Amino acid sequence: MKIQIYSDLHLGFARFEPTPSDADVVILAGDIDIKSRGVNWANDTFHCPVIYVCGNHEYYSGHIDRTLQKMKDAAAPHVHVLENEVLTLNQTRFLVTTAWTDYSSTGDAVAAKRAAWERMNDFTAIRTDESYRRLRPDDLIAKSKAAYAWLTQELDKPFDGETVVVTHHAPVLDYVGDELPTHLVAAYANDWKELVGRADLWVYGHTHVSADFLTNGCRVISNPRGYPNQQTGFNPDFLIEI
Repeated sequence: MKIQIYSDLHLGFARFEPTPSDADVVILAGDIDIKSRGVNWANDTFHCPVIYVCGNHEYYSGHIDRTLQKMKDAAAPHVHVLENEVLTLNQTRFLVTTAWTDYSSTGDAVAAKRAAWERMNDFTAIRTDESYRRLRPDDLIAKSKAAYAWLTQELDKPFDGETVVVTHHAPVLDYVGDELPTHLVAAYANDWKELVGRADLWVYGHTHVSADFLTNGCRVISNPRGYPNQQTGFNPDFLIEI
């Protein structure tokens, strides 16, 4: 199976036209565009199956639950917008979740929550609850714990084939970048080494730092474009085979 990998295209800042490829599957690991715009782009741009996980930017100017449903409703049959869901294609299972962080990965969740609240646009740009109140770090901690429990449950299930996990947030602290304040790193990466070791491939985005490395026997990949003129190491033709 040939897999094309993209994340953090941020199409609202600059267009992106993929070169034709013979990929069997395209993975969009979040922050493609806000709301359903990224879905509509994927509907028209690709003809093979697309696995699309929401990043934080998909939810900007929207409600964290209602936006997800609107994206699912907008998706063409070949575009799969997934959250805590499994898709099996040709004996390969894809476990897909945004994997929000619980702010514990740098060792001080209180400091990390404070840093995120002060520095991340998520908490002014995303709404939640019936009252459409502003999102809070504790809302994302609850989602992170649910994602961890769901992934653990799915990875416990026997499967005769390859296992690919797709998240937006990084699963480990490697390759997060040096420019972030120490505790803000916890808003970008979990510390889920024990889960990573149970997958064959893990694809993520969010950090705007390209990566391709092995940890606990799993290949871990990020291929983010990032913002215009940002140097991320992005490869517009990045294709792997599993």
